[in-house]
Amino acid sequence: MSTERWLTPTDVRLLHALERVPNLVKAARRAGIGRDRAVYRLQRLRRLYRAPVARGERGGRRAGSTHLTALGHRVLRSVSAPRPPNARQQWSGTYRAGAPPIVDLGRGARLEVVFRAKDAERVRVEIDPEMVVVARGRFESSARNTLPAEVAAVAPRPGGRATVIALWRGRPVRVALTQASVDRLRLVPGTRVYLYLKAVAVRRIR
Repeated sequence: MSTERWLTPTDVRLLHALERVPNLVKAARRAGIGRDRAVYRLQRLRRLYRAPVARGERGGRRAGSTHLTALGHRVLRSVSAPRPPNARQQWSGTYRAGAPPIVDLGRGARLEVVFRAKDAERVRVEIDPEMVVVARGRFESSARNTLPAEVAAVAPRPGGRATVIALWRGRPVRVALTQASVDRLRLVPGTRVYLYLKAVAVRRIR
């Protein structure tokens, strides 16, 4: 049984490929994996989301096909939908009082914060993509949140800007960078990175 509990860049590549080519063998080849591994990834995603992200149809005179379900399209949009580079992202979680206080987002994802709330209270937080620092390795920083992630997509924007979408424990994190920074860091899908985020940058909105 898989110990993975989140969406991975391999999953994203496979879903993208199935969206373009509704054939499991061809989509697996485009994603850089074998058919058996593609079947395993889809089964794992079904367990993760408790519903199928793709469905296969047996072939008769025609070859069989595999199509994304409505859920599969929603999962794919969650990491690839184009948004302005300064669009904020909002997450819900449980506030845990302590030193330091944190917001537990689930699936092992936690963020240190500075705002105060009642212990075990459900809160919603907002993060500005302009406040996230990306690095290829760890370094000493005053940022309390260090998030190991993998780049899932890089979207160029007007004016020499770019939006990088990185997966942190299956959660897409949008980061606003200059295209020069993307090139200097050699950020492409599959690149392992560290995201640095100050606790003060995690703002409660309700």
